[in-house]
Amino acid sequence: MDAAAKLSQGQLVLITIAKIIGVLASIYFFLMGLDMMGSSFLVLGGKGAGDLFTIVDNPITGLMVGILATVLVQSSSTSTSIVVGLVGAGQVSVKYAIPIIMGANIGTSVTNTIVSMAHSGERLELERAFSGATVHDMFNFLSVLVMLPEEVIIGAIAGEGGLLYYISKGITEAVVGPETDVTFTSPTKFIVAPFTDLF
Repeated sequence: MDAAAKLSQGQLVLITIAKIIGVLASIYFFLMGLDMMGSSFLVLGGKGAGDLFTIVDNPITGLMVGILATVLVQSSSTSTSIVVGLVGAGQVSVKYAIPIIMGANIGTSVTNTIVSMAHSGERLELERAFSGATVHDMFNFLSVLVMLPEEVIIGAIAGEGGLLYYISKGITEAVVGPETDVTFTSPTKFIVAPFTDLF
């Protein structure tokens, strides 16, 4: 007899509810960990971490800083989150944040190459893993190869920024309106703040 058939309908409902609660609790603790990690980077990095990003005065420098920052922290999500925070604080302009984030996408290529090397014990696995990493790398390189010159050329013509700049500006104005004094409270921070504030 099948194990599921032995359980009563009530037991199956309880197991399903327990699984749903487990998934929600796991997501909550994951978000809590991300919030605490972000706070830790602010404390550990302080002004020095922000200074790395504020030296950007042209798109190529931004690209290189994004690559360097991502290689150092081994996470494009972390470096992108730092850049978004710096843009929100007014330390980095959106115009220069775009090449930094492009650099973060290239910098993550180092991470996936290192991960693919973990399969070096078996030749076939290494070939497959390295092929997958290379596809990801090529996507990132080609995206930057197409989008960065476009950002620079349109930015030089328009004087403000490129296509990605105007798309992000349009989305922002559609969501929050043209006012500049709008404050946004992150729903994630609101949810995890009661517990992360204890630490």
